Amino acid sequence: MKQYRFQCYAAGLYFNSVVNAADDKTAIEGFVQNINNKQYSVEPDGFGRGKRRYHLTYEELDNGTTGVNIEEARVGVQMGTASVVTG
Repeated sequence: MKQYRFQCYAAGLYFNSVVNAADDKTAIEGFVQNINNKQYSVEPDGFGRGKRRYHLTYEELDNGTTGVNIEEARVGVQMGTASVVTG
C-alpha cells in the first residue's frame, strides 16, 4: 500500500488530501471519494490570484510521510558536498 498526496487549487482555495492506495489509478479513485466524503483540508490558496488559478497535482509520498522538515541554514554552513575544493 502506498500513500499519495493530492493538492488542488481552485476558486481561490487550496485543497489537500492524502490517500492510501495500491496504485495511481486506485489513488485517483480514492481522491474522488475523499472529495465526496469531505475528507480534505481547505484554506485560501495564498497566491493572491483569486479564482484564476486551477490545477490538480498528486505525488507518491516516501515511506508514508506527509511532513517536511526544513531547518534554517546559517551563513557559513556548508550544504551538500563540494564539487571543487580550492585552498
